[in-house]
Amino acid sequence: MPATFSYASILRAIGQVLDQIGVKSIAIQEEEDGLFVEGFDSDGQLQVQARYDIASLYDLLNSTEEKSAEYPTADAGLLHRFLVQHDRELVGVAR
Repeated sequence: MPATFSYASILRAIGQVLDQIGVKSIAIQEEEDGLFVEGFDSDGQLQVQARYDIASLYDLLNSTEEKSAEYPTADAGLLHRFLVQHDRELVGVAR
């Protein structure tokens, strides 16, 4: 049976949940029946742990897709926000 969802869509859905919580770093481990996710604050302290089995991943992805269809948002500025949040800057390549 072919996969219904891509890794990109799975990570996006989980990332949206973690963004809502306000975590600053994550660890994701694939398990036999799903994913184990940990989120940490800026001091490296554990903020959240979640275990997503296949059924809960499916539900999460479906609810994320439904919300995206209802409220489409542009990802303009996403890279900029990421760089600012993580105190980084984009470095150009000299040619």
